[in-house]
Amino acid sequence: MLDLTAYAEKYVERLKVLNYSPRTIEGRRYDLFKFFRFLGEMGISDIAAVTRELVRDYQTHLYEETNRQGESFTVGSRNNNLKVAKLFFRFLKDEDYLAQDPSRDVPYAKVPKRLPRSILTKQEVRKLLKAPDTHSLMGYRDRAILEVFYSTGLRNSELGALKVEDVDTDEGFLRVNLGKGGKDRVVPLGKIACRYVENYVKAVRPHLTKDQANRTLFLSLRGNRMGRIVIAQNIRRYARRAKLQKSVTAHTLRHTCATQMMRNKANLRHIQELLGHACLTTTQVYTSVTIAELKEAHKKYHPREREWV
Repeated sequence: MLDLTAYAEKYVERLKVLNYSPRTIEGRRYDLFKFFRFLGEMGISDIAAVTRELVRDYQTHLYEETNRQGESFTVGSRNNNLKVAKLFFRFLKDEDYLAQDPSRDVPYAKVPKRLPRSILTKQEVRKLLKAPDTHSLMGYRDRAILEVFYSTGLRNSELGALKVEDVDTDEGFLRVNLGKGGKDRVVPLGKIACRYVENYVKAVRPHLTKDQANRTLFLSLRGNRMGRIVIAQNIRRYARRAKLQKSVTAHTLRHTCATQMMRNKANLRHIQELLGHACLTTTQVYTSVTIAELKEAHKKYHPREREWV
């Protein structure tokens, strides 16, 4: 009988064969060993000894767990932890390491429906886009980054992974390689964003390039690929410079892009393709956003509602 770590490594090898991204694999490994620590606390070292009741106890443990600030983890975070354990047991069952899957009938917690927060208005977006000093190399680069985020709704990691050849400013398209779920997609890039990216590539990027073999589109001052944390810090810095009162991240621009397209009657399936959502229900949250705004406008402006004073 193999120990827990050995089973985990076999699972990881299977994920590699299935071409999961290194980031996904490491995330699952981390969550899996979190489950193993729980089993250790329960005195369980044999995977065959895990029962459905024990998996439910793990779910309760996740519910009661808090972070360093003493706050509970979100329902989505807890479900993700449980999902990794369930996928692991499914693998063990499929590979005949276990006769039964003890996690099969353990349901996920119900996730409350929440609308995206901190969606920017058109005026706020304009202020944010104008915040970088485009007379400087870094400022022009950052203006191009903000324009791409707003135009395409890319995720932070997707933008950081872009190569020079992934952007066609003549045709107005941008290729995302290995997005979330390891999927590629091609999305339109607006005219203004195209202009800033084209000027950046021609007049700014050559000053940042230290290694001609490095084809990363957006480079740091040292000529390296910009990390997710650096990109996030830059966005927050420009939000402060623009004196925005909202918390602004790359995902804020992603939500803003989708919401404003929805307001302008864009097809839901088109927004799904733009954002790279695997499921249409994920995109439908933007329908809820516009409905909520419509309800607020109705309450504020409908003559019958205004009589209720």
